[in-house]
Amino acid sequence: MVAPAAGTATHLAPASGDTMTSSITDTFDRTALLGVHEGTRATVTAALDAQAKTGMVIVATGMPFDLCGQAALCTAVATAVRAFGKVIVVADGPVELTYGPYRGLTIAEMTEREGAEHTDQLDPSVVPAELPFLHLGDPPAEPGGAVRIRASWDGWNASVSPAEAGTGPSREGNVVAAIAAAALGVHEAFGTIRERPGSDVGWRTITLNLWQPGTDIDGPTPTHAPAAWWLVGLGHLGQAYAWVLSWLPYADPAKIEIVLQDIQRVVQANHSTGLLTPASPAPIRKTRLAATALEQAGYDVVILDRRLDETSRAQPEDYHVALLGVDTLQPRRLISQVGWKLAIDAGLGIGPADFNAMILYRFPAKVPSDQLLPWNNDAPRQRRATTAALAELEQRDPCGSVELAGTAVGAAFVGAITACLAIAQGVRGVQTEDGFDVINLHLQSGDAFQAPATGETSLPAARLLPLQLSNLDGGLFLQRCFRRSC
Repeated sequence: MVAPAAGTATHLAPASGDTMTSSITDTFDRTALLGVHEGTRATVTAALDAQAKTGMVIVATGMPFDLCGQAALCTAVATAVRAFGKVIVVADGPVELTYGPYRGLTIAEMTEREGAEHTDQLDPSVVPAELPFLHLGDPPAEPGGAVRIRASWDGWNASVSPAEAGTGPSREGNVVAAIAAAALGVHEAFGTIRERPGSDVGWRTITLNLWQPGTDIDGPTPTHAPAAWWLVGLGHLGQAYAWVLSWLPYADPAKIEIVLQDIQRVVQANHSTGLLTPASPAPIRKTRLAATALEQAGYDVVILDRRLDETSRAQPEDYHVALLGVDTLQPRRLISQVGWKLAIDAGLGIGPADFNAMILYRFPAKVPSDQLLPWNNDAPRQRRATTAALAELEQRDPCGSVELAGTAVGAAFVGAITACLAIAQGVRGVQTEDGFDVINLHLQSGDAFQAPATGETSLPAARLLPLQLSNLDGGLFLQRCFRRSC
């Protein structure tokens, strides 16, 4: 089982006179980097210290601990500990988790492994009232927390609203929506501590439709999902893909093949955005890290420790849905020529204004990947304006200042939401054989835009169990579902 070690991450910044033995980008927390790039902290150390002083509370005492409930709680905890310095979880500690990467552990053990604090009761003497509260179930009648928000899910919709706004949706959704709702709740809680002028994050109601973003058109109950997946890049997005996949209730996960492709090894900084990376990771290959979690979920995992290059080809008999999470243009341009039946590439924003923005591209499409205009601009990125923290770092570590200036801000909750969108589109590809060539979403504004798919897909599908798993049994079957018969 892959599980982060107990305790919180140690985030290092070079002190005056220190000799750097590794790149600062290998150790620096990507979410704390927000304070460096937006210029709100005078030094990189101050940015780390400021993040360490933040905190939030996750309350899960009023929710059922079915598949969706467990996925929401674990996702909220895993994304929160990577964004906040202190996370308190209020839940029934002895309850055993029966799904996902932490199956077999109790809620209290999962919380400890992730580096959060656990308490069974919402005790004001233990839980500071000034912290933002995220409720995953019906909030208690008594107030608690300077900001109280509630995450809920219904069908393919993930919602977050002020806790006082009412009971909201019935939470009779699917597990992908539950994961997205939890991550969206952490995003909203994080927004409250940023205190951006004019922002209503944390005090608004925001709903994300995973099936058809930007609309109120809900999709069908997920009865099938792709029978094989291919993950390229196992950093921020790749680990988020693996996290979401580990919760899908396949009838027979042993018959679901997942290919993992990457060449990098884990470094300490990966913990801040990677949902599978422990706080103090060993320098193992990222493919092994993801494989452990997915094999724990029962999947058949294939590892490719090689780059995606001009020689990479999917075979005619391959029926994988490819999910790409890479940070350079060259592998993206190769997507169409690899020959996947369906491929979804996701990209994230890089700075304070757009780190919580995402764009997804789907292939096959009318425009092949090597002709996509945004991917054919090789102009180097402009270096960001020097902030006080970068200027201070430059005085003692000029190379480190340049490296941090060119490093993207990141937050695990953004990756989790993006992965939910991508996997929802993969499910859509086998259930209705349609989708969107482009999905563009910005969590700050809640704006979402999409362009209908121009390419056709026809993929084998594997059966998903209904949420009442204990009442059903059955094996996997493959079916080709064409529009004319669905």
